[in-house]
Amino acid sequence: MKQTDRKILRILIPVILENALMTLSTMILTGYIGRLTVSEISYYGLQNRIYGIYYMLFKGIAVGVLVLIGAAAGKGDKEECHRLLKNSYVDVFPAALLLLGLVYLFSRPILSIMTADPDLLDGAESFLHQTMWFFPLMSVVALNASAFQANGNTRTPMMIAALGDLVNIVLGYVLIFGVGEFGGFGLRGAAMSQNISFVVMLLAGFFFLYGRHGLFEGHLLLFPGMRLSTVKEIYRVGIPASLESSAWQIATIFISRVILLYGKDTYAAYQLGLQAEGFCDIMSAGFMTAALSLSSNALGAGDYEAHRVSYQRLVHFGLIISVITMLYLVFLSRFTLHLLTDKEELVTIALLYMRLMILSQIPQHLQKICAGYIRTAGYAKTPMLISLTGLWVVRVPLSILAGQILHLPVFWLWLIFDLDQWTRYLLALWLMKKDKILQYDTKLQNA
Repeated sequence: MKQTDRKILRILIPVILENALMTLSTMILTGYIGRLTVSEISYYGLQNRIYGIYYMLFKGIAVGVLVLIGAAAGKGDKEECHRLLKNSYVDVFPAALLLLGLVYLFSRPILSIMTADPDLLDGAESFLHQTMWFFPLMSVVALNASAFQANGNTRTPMMIAALGDLVNIVLGYVLIFGVGEFGGFGLRGAAMSQNISFVVMLLAGFFFLYGRHGLFEGHLLLFPGMRLSTVKEIYRVGIPASLESSAWQIATIFISRVILLYGKDTYAAYQLGLQAEGFCDIMSAGFMTAALSLSSNALGAGDYEAHRVSYQRLVHFGLIISVITMLYLVFLSRFTLHLLTDKEELVTIALLYMRLMILSQIPQHLQKICAGYIRTAGYAKTPMLISLTGLWVVRVPLSILAGQILHLPVFWLWLIFDLDQWTRYLLALWLMKKDKILQYDTKLQNA
């Protein structure tokens, strides 16, 4: 058990630190932008919704790559790990470019789903057009991270994220506010610093993969011919994960439209609340990676006892982390919000949101563990269906009912968000027991 705990912590801690650095960077940039106008905060928030959908689509595909490479790593087949990664580049990057073209052509209609305000549309579209050209680079960054994580190395993606975040923080301040006689570019400076940070993370990833002492040192980055079986397997696992990840981002488009009915201040406060709540997401993100890595490695090696024990210990750590994030929301919400903005009226609205998110902490952490184990057990579509149920049966329709039809106070939306998290977790837990996911070895023996 102690060996399992050490393995879990070796995966969890770097992923938590990586997400902490990314969230800290986002919070600092939000703090910069929070000193600009309420409209500019909204432009930034609307653009982030589009980027979030785009990135999560390819982050989900990277999950499929992680599962395949993880199984090869469990067998000790480094050559197969490298072949799978190179195939994923050839397969995924052209799709990223194609999606970029669609975002460019339909940016206005997509933004119009969230708001009909012409000023908000103009500002958000302008900001989006300054950042979107670098979005495809992040698809490759996600693939690189999956290669490291599948081999149990979550420290290197953390270092890459830290480097990109440092660039974003330093350049963000200089380019937004200026230094000395240089006056800065305002919101346009935020776009410039983000773009540069994407380039830095891409180059750093290739260095740590193929440079001296890299994971694939000595291997040539020559793109192989595609194996149809590999492509099918990547997308068999990756597309459901991609749809699951991006479904939340798509749902926020409709939810953003509802929240904007309460006014620009409420929407801006919600964006600040999301950023301040980022500490909780930091702590939960590592559990999905750990579940995917540990379960795929164990199944690849045929070690079914490790498969079960890892799940039990992950749940143990998930409950500990839940207590930590609850304490953060109780005692540090107001302090964090004041770091993000100097506008007290926004803090008041966002504080209510953060306090009600206390109810979501346990399901938010534990559902990621369930989803990882369900996916590696061969049920690639199940986590997606669970997420879609929570979002499109609970969160979106009930939010529209509460905000757009019944005109209830905004805190009812936050309670609906909590209900969504509990729905997803309880469904995942029920399906794990129903399909006997932790008796995976028994199913194989009886097959």
